[in-house]
Amino acid sequence: MRLIFDHIGKYKAASILSPVFKLLEACFELTVPLIVAGVIDNGIKKNDMDYVWSHVPILVLFAVVGFASAITAQYFAAYSACGISSGIRKSLHDKLETLSVSDYEKIGSSGLVTLLTSDVNQIQTGINLFLRLLLRSPFIVIGACVMAAVVKPSMALIFVLCTAILAVVIAFNMKFSIKRHKEAREGLDSLVKKTSNGIAGERVIRGFNKTSEDYAKFETRSKALKSSQIKASDFASWLNPLTYAVVNLGICLLIYRGSVHFNAGDLTDGQVVALYNYMSQILIELVKLANLIVSVSRAYACVKRAEGLMDVVNTQSKGAQVLPLSAPLSVSLKNVSFTYQGNVEESVKDLTFDIKPGETIGIIGSTGCGKSTAASLIAGMYSASEGDVLINGINIKDISLSSLADSIGLSLQKTRLFKGSLKENISLGRQKVSLEDIKHSCTLSMSDDVVASKKEGLDYVISDGGAGLSGGQRQRIGIARALAGNPGLVILDDSTSALDWGTEKKLLSNLKNNDIRPTTILISQKVRTCMNCDRIILMDDGKIEAIAPHEELLKISENYRYMNSLQIKGGAS
Repeated sequence: MRLIFDHIGKYKAASILSPVFKLLEACFELTVPLIVAGVIDNGIKKNDMDYVWSHVPILVLFAVVGFASAITAQYFAAYSACGISSGIRKSLHDKLETLSVSDYEKIGSSGLVTLLTSDVNQIQTGINLFLRLLLRSPFIVIGACVMAAVVKPSMALIFVLCTAILAVVIAFNMKFSIKRHKEAREGLDSLVKKTSNGIAGERVIRGFNKTSEDYAKFETRSKALKSSQIKASDFASWLNPLTYAVVNLGICLLIYRGSVHFNAGDLTDGQVVALYNYMSQILIELVKLANLIVSVSRAYACVKRAEGLMDVVNTQSKGAQVLPLSAPLSVSLKNVSFTYQGNVEESVKDLTFDIKPGETIGIIGSTGCGKSTAASLIAGMYSASEGDVLINGINIKDISLSSLADSIGLSLQKTRLFKGSLKENISLGRQKVSLEDIKHSCTLSMSDDVVASKKEGLDYVISDGGAGLSGGQRQRIGIARALAGNPGLVILDDSTSALDWGTEKKLLSNLKNNDIRPTTILISQKVRTCMNCDRIILMDDGKIEAIAPHEELLKISENYRYMNSLQIKGGAS
């Protein structure tokens, strides 16, 4: 529960006032049966209407004050619950932003979406009910037992017995329900993941007529969620009926024993009514408490999931060293190997090479040879399992995240565009990126014609995902984004794959002839993209096969000659 205590902060006063006002309301409720008993015994039974009418204003006053107390308690509870849950959601989002790519992939996007939405809402509901009922319900139950003892000590044993039995039932329910609710939340994660994947791949699913199969997979996970939710609800389903059964049996016993004492002259009419009212109060409050236990159990399971995310230790520890801005950077990999989470085999093995400042390097090879993995290691997206990655002679683990973001521009094959203007998509909120930088990056990336084709220019608003823009246009916007901060190292990870040869050639020429020529790493499967680079790194099965310029690679590598013959002589584009 430390996550809740960490965010209670300025809501501490409201969190205290809510149960205080609820206790005030409870005090009035516990007093009312005694007043009613007095009205019956001293007023109605003795036909003393003055006594009756003199106590009616007291009952009305108690009702008004109790109602005002309840409303005030509800306000403070809602204020605290909303504020605390909002703080928890922000902390979870901030933690998410600090996770490494490996950690993010391990947790999964579906789990994070569920955690930030449904789980936090469950925590909010749990806090609200907790503040309003946790003290009130036990207070009324115990208070009713005490007041019953005041009315008739021997009859109070019935109240104590009912309360003890239900306390055992509630404790048993809570012990087993928390685990069930946690399993249900994990089932919801699985369903959200399947749903999001289905929506993202809708065109592919329909194009290959896989709708029925996708529906079957969704139905399987939906049934699994249903099963886990039923198991989680099993304990809650019998809690209310059992509570009613125990308390109603207690009422029957109370009426029976009350009639015996009444006939013996030990109890008055008003006292019997008072005892019945107290037993009814216990029934109502124990039902509320049962529902509270169900909600708190769900909320507790969600809190534990949230604390699990907060406890994740970032596998990419970053230091505080800073790279120079707008200056070409050197790159060195020394015996670098890397294995993805959950894999047994290494994706890249013993990579060792040096890149000089301002040099343009191509990395080429067949699909799955480790090109993108090498780029991700250089960009700091992943931490090497073995070996060292050095930028300007500094170990990448010792460089601050902000400095890496400012000094390295990364453009991927699939560019992610957000709902907003072209200018916002290129700058991504970076304060250091000026309008001139954006325009210059558009010119370098050959995306200035995309901007010119829109009446609003850079203020043209695109939808989420960049719908309405072609694949090549999206890639050029992504390259402009990578170049806008004037980075000293630019990594283009197959981000020219959708460009025609003429546009790609002009873009690469612009990078070479730029006033501040950054160190550039081009990753591609196409020989034509890398053939004019200063050197080309040929990779095969996660290892470096050769490093040399294009003409030299043709002489020393049979594999490269074969790729060249297929693509260049074969006319592949």
